[in-house]
Amino acid sequence: MDDLSERLFAHHVGGRWRVPLSEQLLPVAGADGRQLGQIVLAGARDIARAQAVMRGADGPSQARLAQALEAISPALAEAVACAEPAAAPVLLTTAPDDPAVFGAALGASLGQGGLWCPRPAAVVFAIRVAAAVDAADLPPGAFALLHALTPITAPLLKATGLASSGGGHMQL
Repeated sequence: MDDLSERLFAHHVGGRWRVPLSEQLLPVAGADGRQLGQIVLAGARDIARAQAVMRGADGPSQARLAQALEAISPALAEAVACAEPAAAPVLLTTAPDDPAVFGAALGASLGQGGLWCPRPAAVVFAIRVAAAVDAADLPPGAFALLHALTPITAPLLKATGLASSGGGHMQL
């Protein structure tokens, strides 16, 4: 991904990459332990901005996302394609470690919109998922990616009142 360093400093909200409204930085490393750079942690205003534009996507959007995710993980793509849409906006708290579980949560979130704030260790994967969202041409607000689930951001996310896809708890 050519623009990884740029995406570390941005959130994906309303169908495009946006400059964060907060300024708190957190160093992140790749799977090999090598420093990738820093991410800007989501603050209360970033979360509010994402919530303000949340909306659902239709069935064809879900199919397009599944097709775009095929290159990342066939299991993830299949789970997204088979997911039943949620009746309320979703806060994605499942970890991407299990593609079937994460894919089902991601697919369900498209029903009314989803907000994902992944762990810092998953930032590269999260950026790839957001790129797939872009490729799938989902409606603006169907998916938001905010960096990152930490002890600092967890209380802000809990305060959103969004239904959690991870069993109702934050996974740090």
